[in-house]
Amino acid sequence: MWRSFAIAFLSFPFTGLAFVIGWAAADLRTGLLAGAAVFTLFFTAAVVNLFFVKTYSYLDAALPAVFAALWSLALAPFSLGLSVFSAPAFIGAGLLLGGCLVIAKRCATGWRWLLLPAAVFLYEMLPVNIPGFVDDTFALGAATSALLAQFWRAALPRLAAELLRQLRRPAGKA
Repeated sequence: MWRSFAIAFLSFPFTGLAFVIGWAAADLRTGLLAGAAVFTLFFTAAVVNLFFVKTYSYLDAALPAVFAALWSLALAPFSLGLSVFSAPAFIGAGLLLGGCLVIAKRCATGWRWLLLPAAVFLYEMLPVNIPGFVDDTFALGAATSALLAQFWRAALPRLAAELLRQLRRPAGKA
């Protein structure tokens, strides 16, 4: 987990450096684009690194939503009046990925259940947006479907078995 934090932390100085180099080489817009591209690469590397973590805590499962909020704040000044980025959709994708991470940790459902929500999370992170709400609706609908399928097919049977085990215990035994 510390590697993901280190990669995410290192994204800020390298983003600033790419911004300055792009601005000095061409203009402000090039600098902003270079900074956003470098930050996206580092952020993607940090998220991909999370998949190789063998064990993680519930606090780690909250990181996608926190990163989504921070990234949305970072892009907010550049997307005013434009429809290049949808902050609510990205934060929603972070919450859905976090929910899948919690279910994967609690019920040991496996990493394959995380692929679609992670892909939606990365898609929503990019400052590329089809005008309108259609792409966000399809992406978040797919991530929500993956979360519900993960819960229904993998987590619910385990939770039901645990509940039945607790109900079958005689009263007075803990």
